[in-house]
Amino acid sequence: MFEQHVYQIRAEALATYPDEAVWLITDHGCRQVANVADAPRSTFAIAKRDMAAATAQGLRAIVHSHPDYPDCPSEADMRGQLASGVPWGIVATDGNTTTPIRWWGDGNRPELVGRGFVHGVTDCYALIRDYYAIELGVDLPEFPRSWEWWLKGQDLYRQGFEQAGFRVIEADEAMPGDMWFAQLRSDVPNHGGVLVENGLCLHHPSGRQPVDPTRLSRRDPAARWLPYITHWLRHTSRD
Repeated sequence: MFEQHVYQIRAEALATYPDEAVWLITDHGCRQVANVADAPRSTFAIAKRDMAAATAQGLRAIVHSHPDYPDCPSEADMRGQLASGVPWGIVATDGNTTTPIRWWGDGNRPELVGRGFVHGVTDCYALIRDYYAIELGVDLPEFPRSWEWWLKGQDLYRQGFEQAGFRVIEADEAMPGDMWFAQLRSDVPNHGGVLVENGLCLHHPSGRQPVDPTRLSRRDPAARWLPYITHWLRHTSRD
């Protein structure tokens, strides 16, 4: 996306380090704007006048840098993207190099099998959302989340399944297209997947870091996960 602006964004991210840099992409082009946050090394904020001007020019995307932090969204980033209604991009930098721009919120859905792990972009819940959209035509809500949310007092799967349109079923009722939650080294269910055909399940194992391109989404024998599964669920659209 917006390849014509990549060189500018990566160069200005380096120049702005160790603060977070911010860009607004509009129909008129790409412009770096001031980061007016009180703690610009760990977060960003955009002045109302800059946002108003960008909106008037046709806001198309928002990009910011992550100094010394991976190129994946924080919970606040996910909330901001949803509120803005436009794609967001992140470029990570250590002051010497930058990553490519990581885009999300643009509606693009990568292949279900073989995608690398990126917290908040291509993680286990993102795979579930994409499966339901692609295979069943069901649009599940997004749930902004922090990395390792299950260790930080959050219980997103159990708190969110009813809002997402699911109901709990018995294990012996499960059929292809139903979802499951699993609990792995956590006090709450912290992993999820979908039962598919031929006794397999589709899921995306978490990486040890918030960005791990070696941890790929895959199909596994469902029996392998039975000891860890705590809930089976069916979307009410399938009743």
